[in-house]
Amino acid sequence: MTQQRPIKVGIVGAGGRGGSFRAALHANGARVQAVCDLREEVLDETARTLGAEETYTDVADMLDHPNLDAVVIGTPMQFHVPQTILALERDVHVLSEVPAGVSLEECGRLVLTARRSRAVYMMAENYTYTRSDVLIRELVRRGLFGEVYYAEGEYLHELKELNEQTPWRRKWQTGIDGITYGTHSLGPILQWMGGDRVERVCCEGSGHHHLDPRGEPYHQDTSVMLCRMRSGALAKIRLDMISDRPHAMTNYQLQGTDGCYESSRGGPVDADSIWLRTLGSEIEWHDLETVAERYLPDEWLSPPPEALASGHWGGDYFEVRDFIRAIRGQAPPPIGIHEAMDMTLPGLVSQQSIARRGQWLPVPDSRDWDEENQPKRQLQMIWPERLLDSPPTPTVPPGHELRQYRPEDREAYLTLMHRAGFVKWHEETLDRTLPSILPEGFFIVEHTATGTLVATAMATHRPSPHYPFGAELSWVAADPDHSGKGLGLTVSAAVVRRLLAAGYRCIYLQTDDFRLPAIRIYLKLGFEPLSDDPDVDARWRRVLDLLQRPH
Repeated sequence: MTQQRPIKVGIVGAGGRGGSFRAALHANGARVQAVCDLREEVLDETARTLGAEETYTDVADMLDHPNLDAVVIGTPMQFHVPQTILALERDVHVLSEVPAGVSLEECGRLVLTARRSRAVYMMAENYTYTRSDVLIRELVRRGLFGEVYYAEGEYLHELKELNEQTPWRRKWQTGIDGITYGTHSLGPILQWMGGDRVERVCCEGSGHHHLDPRGEPYHQDTSVMLCRMRSGALAKIRLDMISDRPHAMTNYQLQGTDGCYESSRGGPVDADSIWLRTLGSEIEWHDLETVAERYLPDEWLSPPPEALASGHWGGDYFEVRDFIRAIRGQAPPPIGIHEAMDMTLPGLVSQQSIARRGQWLPVPDSRDWDEENQPKRQLQMIWPERLLDSPPTPTVPPGHELRQYRPEDREAYLTLMHRAGFVKWHEETLDRTLPSILPEGFFIVEHTATGTLVATAMATHRPSPHYPFGAELSWVAADPDHSGKGLGLTVSAAVVRRLLAAGYRCIYLQTDDFRLPAIRIYLKLGFEPLSDDPDVDARWRRVLDLLQRPH
C-alpha cells in the first residue's frame, strides 16, 4: 500500500494554544512545518518543541511558503477571520479556533472567501468531540430521545485573572455585553438537533457587579440567550466568565419526548444523568455510563493512546483527524463554513439584542449570503486636507519598473488580479473600468528580470452623492509571490500623486475590514479612516486595534 505523504502544517499562535495541536497533528499523519508567533523570543524554543523547520512573526510570510498545505489558527479570537482569509485566498486549508469571527461583517467576508477558495475550512469546536457529547449525539441519532424540543448549554468559567495575563480577553470576551464566547455551549446542541439552526435570538444580562483592577466594569456577569430554532425547538445559552464560583464549563441539558439528559456540574458526587423511555417503565435518572458500552462509537470505547494524549479529553485528536480526512477528500468537514456560522452568528446577534433591551432579532443564514447580499458596506478612507499640497513620492524597489498599463498587458493584468485574489475580474470588468481611469493613471509595476506584472493600482474619476467631485484610489493589487517589497505602497503613492496633480481635492478609497495588510499601507501613506455612523466607528476601532494603531 502506498503511504500518503504527511500534510505540512503551519501553526499561528504556536507559542500559546496553537502549539497544543502538535500531538493530534502528528498522530493523524500531519507534520508541523512552520510556526508563527508575534513574540519572537519564544519562536526558537517553540520550533524545537513542535519539530518545526521554519519560524515566522508575520502570518502572510508564513502562508507564502510554497509547500505549506494547511494552517492551524490558534490566535486570539479577533484575529481568526483576517488570518483565515489570508490562508484561504492562497488555497491553504484552515483549522480555526473558536469562534469563527467577532462581527457579522467579517463573517460575511469569511463565507465568501471560503466559497471562492479551493481549500478546506473547518472550525475547531472541540466540545462537540467530548465523550459525553458524542454519546448523546449517538442516542439522539438512534431516535432514543424521540422528538427533541429543548436544550440548555452553559459556560461558567471565572477568568478575571486570566484577563490580565491575556489582555485581549478583557475586550473580546469580557468587555462586550451578550454572548461573546458561545460556541462551546451551542455547538453540541446544534449537533444533537441535527440539521436544525437558530432562526432568532433574544438576550438579557444580570448587570455589572465586578470591576477590573483599573476600576472598569466587566460586561454583564451572566448573559442568557434564548434561541428559537427553525424546527420550533427552544435552546437557552448562559455565559458567565466573571462571577466568583467553581468552574462548570460543560453544562448541558437536553429534553425530548422520550428522554432527557443533564450533565454533571462538577460536584463531588455529581454525574452525567439520563432518562430514556427504553430504560424501563419508571421515569428515573440513570448514570450516563450505563448506556455507554452499548451505544458509544467503538473509537470512543477504546480510543487509541494518542487520542487520550492529545488534549481536551481526546477531542483534539478526533477533531484533527476529521480535518485531515477533509483535506484528503475522504469526507466533508463536520464543522465547515456554514456549520461554523450556525454556531457563531447567534452570539453576535445576541450582542445586538442585549443592547436593545432583549429584543428578538433574526439570525442570518450564511447559506443565503452572496456578493450582493452582504452584511455591511465597505470601509472608507480619505486623503486628509493637511496633505493636499504634499504629494507622496513613489519608491520603486530595485529590479522593478513603475510604468503605465499598455493594451498588450491585458492578459498579464488579469492574471495578476486573479493571483491577488480578485477572482471575478474578467475582460468585461476591465472594459467597464477603463473609461473611468484618468489619462496616465493606470499604474503597473513590472518585474524587469521576468517581465511579470507584480502590482497595480488605478486613479479613477469616481463622483458619487458623497463625493460629487471625488476621485478614488481603486483596485490596488500585488502578486503574493512578491510580497515584502512595498509594491502596494509604490502604486498607491503613484495614484495619489497623479490625482493631486489633476487637481482633485477629494481623494478616497474603499476597503474591507479583513484587508489588514492593505489598510496598513494606506495608513502609512497618509489616508485616514472615514466614519459616518457608530457601527462603522466600531468597525474601525476593531481594525485599528488589530493593527495596533491609535484611534
